[in-house]
Amino acid sequence: MPSQQQPSLYECLGVKCPAGEAASPGQLEVYDFFACAGGFSTGAAQAGCRVAYACDADPGALETHRRNHRRAQHECLTLPNARAVARLPTDGRRFHVHCSPPCVKFSSMNRVNSFERRTEAADKAHAVDLVAWSLETMLASRCTSWSLEQVACPEVIRAVERAARAHPGRVAWAKLDFSLLGVPQTRVRLVAGTPRLVTRLQRLCSKARRRTVRDVLPRPRGTHVRHGQCFKVKRLRARRGPGESKYVYDRVGWAENCRSVDRTAYTVRGHAHTWVTIRDGKAVDHSVLHPSELAALQTFPPNYKLPTRKRDAFAQVGNAVPPLVAKLLLEEEAA
Repeated sequence: MPSQQQPSLYECLGVKCPAGEAASPGQLEVYDFFACAGGFSTGAAQAGCRVAYACDADPGALETHRRNHRRAQHECLTLPNARAVARLPTDGRRFHVHCSPPCVKFSSMNRVNSFERRTEAADKAHAVDLVAWSLETMLASRCTSWSLEQVACPEVIRAVERAARAHPGRVAWAKLDFSLLGVPQTRVRLVAGTPRLVTRLQRLCSKARRRTVRDVLPRPRGTHVRHGQCFKVKRLRARRGPGESKYVYDRVGWAENCRSVDRTAYTVRGHAHTWVTIRDGKAVDHSVLHPSELAALQTFPPNYKLPTRKRDAFAQVGNAVPPLVAKLLLEEEAA
């Protein structure tokens, strides 16, 4: 009597199965939620995984992902969305789920430049909800492993700790400086995931892995790299009116907020860094980094296809997970 196979989740919901080539027997598949331009997917592919699926709400970022990961299935979706969850396998295959919910609402640097808008509390609450949804979705799936990358702020830490209490032994997290993994920038992030994966990243962190700007860009176009923050705190505001920030800010000069090319860069984000040449304490020249240079600081491979419009390229590169981190996270799991 022929065996009856349980229908897949795709068949039950009437959703088309993921396109592209099937994974090799035992090969780990990756499902990348909030995929952006493909930083995590790129590192996963470098580790030996097959990128099966990617979704994001930004059609431009998803198109960049598609151009570089043509065999994956792509969907432009605003998460949470049951359609994305329906893509996760139910047939016993090995797969990894990664989520990188938008972090701009948690970033202190972005709040400085936006002067702490009145909607900050509501924005944060929504961002925390996305983190909680990501955690519950991954933990409820039958995935082999999972990971989440986010800004290491108190709200995110509390959400991860709530998940850890609800799922004993299945959730680990660490606050990591990615420069200790070889990313040539000071980029501190919370990484949550299965205990095995998080422990692996912690074990790999070492000052010996640190790389400088010159290590990845051997022909720098300046003596220093300046980050995109244009203001610094001047003083505490004596009387704070409706809609006003807690502090009074001053603009910074070109010779400020700079680091030598023989050090790690500042955190790469959605605005371009600037090459600055400083002589005798004065900035004598400056120019914006090319998108390919910013991508190198994020550890993207040199042949990665970026948008032709620079503004789009800067935003997509700055919002990405450094591929090197994903590669180190998954290379043992993919073996």
